Amino acid sequence: MGCSFVLCDNHCSFPFSIPFLFLGSISGILLDVHNRSAELIAKFLDEKLRAGNKVTSEEDLEGTLEKVLVLFRFIQGKDVFEAFYKKDLAKRLLLGKSASIDAEKSMISKLKTECGSQFTNKLEGMFKDIELSKEINESFKQSSQARTKLPSGIELSVHVLTTGYWPTYPPMDVRLPHELNVYQDIFKEFYLSKYSGRRLMWQNSLGHCVLKAEFPKGKKELAVSLFQTVVLMLFNDAQKLSFQDIKDSTGIEDKELRRTLQSLACGKVRVLQKLPKGRDVDDDDSFVFNEGFAAPLYRIKVNAIQMKETVEENTSTTERVFQDRQYQVDAAIVRIMKTRKVLSHTLLITELFQQLKFPIKPADLKKRIESLIDREYLERDKNNPQIYNYLA
Repeated sequence: MGCSFVLCDNHCSFPFSIPFLFLGSISGILLDVHNRSAELIAKFLDEKLRAGNKVTSEEDLEGTLEKVLVLFRFIQGKDVFEAFYKKDLAKRLLLGKSASIDAEKSMISKLKTECGSQFTNKLEGMFKDIELSKEINESFKQSSQARTKLPSGIELSVHVLTTGYWPTYPPMDVRLPHELNVYQDIFKEFYLSKYSGRRLMWQNSLGHCVLKAEFPKGKKELAVSLFQTVVLMLFNDAQKLSFQDIKDSTGIEDKELRRTLQSLACGKVRVLQKLPKGRDVDDDDSFVFNEGFAAPLYRIKVNAIQMKETVEENTSTTERVFQDRQYQVDAAIVRIMKTRKVLSHTLLITELFQQLKFPIKPADLKKRIESLIDREYLERDKNNPQIYNYLA
């Protein structure tokens, strides 16, 4: 059985007002267009840079990247593009799905030339983590811990990620089989002896494995997620398990467990059988090992639902961008007011439009100003409420 785990290492402009009632509505539509355009350009690049795309040569791919860059220059929501591009790049790197590492680095180089090193710093850091992880894995295989303590029959590869470079992944608990727990503990012992003072956190939702399975109709290798692995290994010791049995044994969160069981028993590749049959997983369902399973290929990929983009994941990425924008707006307001000390509402809004690099509605700027007043960074002038004073 081969496994790949992921862990995180914390070393870690309108200068005047226009009195038309529909201005807010038009502004909102324009913002949505800019944000949506940025997201779609990032997703188009993901499609082209992902293994299995229809671009036939490095030259064709490079030409496509150049054309995308022309469009990229026109979008204002570049922070939205960065968030989606980083999320998709992370999946390509961690799952080994890039069509060309040279093309990946070429695109980042183009973005760096266009937007500066600060824009691509985290993207470049992701590549550094991948390269460093290869060295760590080689060192681990040659270590005394690996030679004397590792269980046989398992090969492990670990990506060690610097928290600040990668997208934020919610922690998900799971009770691993004993063999995998032992392997993780041995790797942790090795890593902390090499890099003392660091804190490690396993990202179970990103792990994936290759399992050797014996079916009555032949042996197969199953490319599965870590959660799918944990569920399938329960059937080494049981022929039939209820949903509650699996939940109690694995400790996987309810929603994630249902998706995992759906992928194993309700998709195209049905390694398990669900009783009674159906597309949804209910509390009173049971699951059995599919003894009639057959497939023409020796290695079979079981669709890992948790690695496909969901509506929730998409929304979460957008919300993180908007949260980051709030911090940037607050910092810009404080920076301007600290310099000017006293400023009218109109002039403050004008300077913010000049400094901020993303589209934003005047109403949203007003909300951030009100928030800073509540937190006593600013105050309204006692004689004129349209004037703001900076509070040191």
